[in-house]
Amino acid sequence: MKDNDKINWDTLAKKLAGETDESEQKEISAWLQESASNADLYNEIKGYWNHINSIKEMNQFDVNHGWEKLHNRIVASSGSTGPVKKIINPGRSLRLNISWLRVAAAIALVMMIGAGSYWVVSGLQKKSMVTVASSASDDQTRLTLPDGTLVFLNADTRIRYSKEFKSGVREVQLAGEAYFDVTRDPARPFIVYTKQAGIKVLGTSFNVQALKSTAKVEVFVESGKVQLFEAENVNNTITIEPGFIGSMENESVEKQINTDENYLAWKTKKLAFNNTDLAKVAKGIQDVFRVKVVFDNPDMVRCKIEGHFENEPLEFVLDAICTVFNWNWERKGDKVILSGAEC
Repeated sequence: MKDNDKINWDTLAKKLAGETDESEQKEISAWLQESASNADLYNEIKGYWNHINSIKEMNQFDVNHGWEKLHNRIVASSGSTGPVKKIINPGRSLRLNISWLRVAAAIALVMMIGAGSYWVVSGLQKKSMVTVASSASDDQTRLTLPDGTLVFLNADTRIRYSKEFKSGVREVQLAGEAYFDVTRDPARPFIVYTKQAGIKVLGTSFNVQALKSTAKVEVFVESGKVQLFEAENVNNTITIEPGFIGSMENESVEKQINTDENYLAWKTKKLAFNNTDLAKVAKGIQDVFRVKVVFDNPDMVRCKIEGHFENEPLEFVLDAICTVFNWNWERKGDKVILSGAEC
């Protein structure tokens, strides 16, 4: 990043705020074209900003001090000894407004905090600005967002959002798994952020899985279209159509057709088994009832079954399966043990 000391930080902040004039646009374009590292830096900063541009109370921070720390961090990582360039140039008059200040302060704060800042910064907002909803490890939650969007939280899931979507976008933060039925509003895109990725829509229904146990983010689209992009590089993106699953892991983005008809069973409480092997049956049961299914005989998983269950209790489903194969089952805490002979 040898060109970082040449950055006109105030112009860069205005660019992100959408307030540059024609000459400033040319200045930024020229700087981006000077080197690949400049473009990488811009994408990094823009990615951070995309994380938190819904924050409303960022004007409480010292903007100049924050930008100095941001620049010093970049200088230290690149080995450069270039001087810090103040956000306000002594020989230049610059008219600022609150949106520009919010951009500068927000980016500076995030870069100072470093990795994981997305969740930390959100916690700095006044409690009155943010609503946090969560579901227990053995329960699910249904809620309606301020714009009318319906959200179904799977167990052990957390979501954060503003009480009012006042800005040009509607943004939420998600950890866990949730299904969204988004109210259509072309003027205000709806964006779901996880720690690794962003999901952008206008009006559609889709499922997001961003579990703590894995770095993989998975999006299944039921209707409409969704853009899945890397949180820190918005250019790394794919469009997902209905019936497809998009996934992102370690900066790799891909999609494939969904072949699991029970993918949303955790929400619908419907299980459909059509000549399905017991290994997949067990997964469906685990998703719906939050229990771990264990087979006493490893050969049992190769058996196949036909059956459809809708809003049936766990005991009914297990009795039906065991009746077909003349098996037995018992429950020990959150574990279900099936025992019997192979098919």
